[in-house]
Amino acid sequence: MRRIITGMLTATLLLSAVTVPLQGSEGVAPTVSTIAGTGSHGTLDGETAQFNLPRGVLASSRGVYVADTFNNLIRRVNTDGNTSTIAGNILGMDVLRFPVGAHRDAGLNEALFNRPADIMLGANGSLFVLDSANHALRLITQNNVFTFAGTGQAGHNDGPVFTAQFNKPYAMATGPDGEIFIADSGNHTIRRIDTYGVVSTVAGRPGMSGYNDGATMDALFNGPMGIAVDSQGRIFVADTGNHLIRMIYNGNVTTLAGRLVFPSQVDFDITYFDDEWDDAPLGGFANGHGAEAMFNLPQGLAMWNDTLIVADTGNHRIRAIMPGGAVITIAGDGLPGHQDGQITGATFHLPENVSVLGNTLYIADTGNNVIRTINLINTLLRDE
Repeated sequence: MRRIITGMLTATLLLSAVTVPLQGSEGVAPTVSTIAGTGSHGTLDGETAQFNLPRGVLASSRGVYVADTFNNLIRRVNTDGNTSTIAGNILGMDVLRFPVGAHRDAGLNEALFNRPADIMLGANGSLFVLDSANHALRLITQNNVFTFAGTGQAGHNDGPVFTAQFNKPYAMATGPDGEIFIADSGNHTIRRIDTYGVVSTVAGRPGMSGYNDGATMDALFNGPMGIAVDSQGRIFVADTGNHLIRMIYNGNVTTLAGRLVFPSQVDFDITYFDDEWDDAPLGGFANGHGAEAMFNLPQGLAMWNDTLIVADTGNHRIRAIMPGGAVITIAGDGLPGHQDGQITGATFHLPENVSVLGNTLYIADTGNNVIRTINLINTLLRDE
């Protein structure tokens, strides 16, 4: 008799740990707040804005930009709390009632996206958009949308941006020298666009998923969907399919936090959709240092000073890797929900991305169709 299990279901089956209540800098309990979104699917702008499984979030002094992934729109939560649509259009609905995506470079209102997944500031107020299902990096500038890199066809090709190919690129980050690093999920690689517009492969073997630390060209990843770069040039990768956080530095890939667990290592009976799942890593949850910690489909990453913030998507939690290496839980109890208020009682539903501005963490709480915040000063000022 067959039973079904996925990475999403393993959080309570493997390891558990208690979230440590974190006290604020003046003894005030930190809180989680929803700043945009009603929780329902939709495209409404204004104070009662709606989103459709938003994935990308970018906090800036001009507002919070959102890659509204399943609406195929780029939105902005303005400083007055109102949400507006700044680029993209909706052609129609598919059989599941999701907006149909497409690719078109044009003015802001005529341009078309297909599952935009991440968003980043460019020069002079421009915006880069990682258009995942179009396998391209788009640029919004001077009231127009252009394709900056990628041919629009899935593939893996290094070289000049106009001939380079990607396969479901899912996350990006800026390096200290102005280059762009991309988690090219479908290719299981980390890519780089230098300041001359040349794309190269930084780590991973194109088209080959798996797990291997070591020299960058020998390393293997499994559908990486998050990336962050610190001031030292260390590249942190959410190796989503392996449920790990990896680091690229000085020509080598190492595992920073998490550990691989396979079905053969656990003591309960599971059968699968297909025998190929026998070798798929399982997600779990545990706090601790290095290999003591476990994650479940981690995705978004962001740096706050020397602390790495992790959207631990499958665990419905926001986690942090502290400068000394300890993995802690910031918020979320492991169960899907939408509860604001004190951090010890807050709940999330498949949070996929995070962004930091000053001391505030912004969260794309994807499954809840909302954007939320946490004040990090009142959360992480404590000893490990």
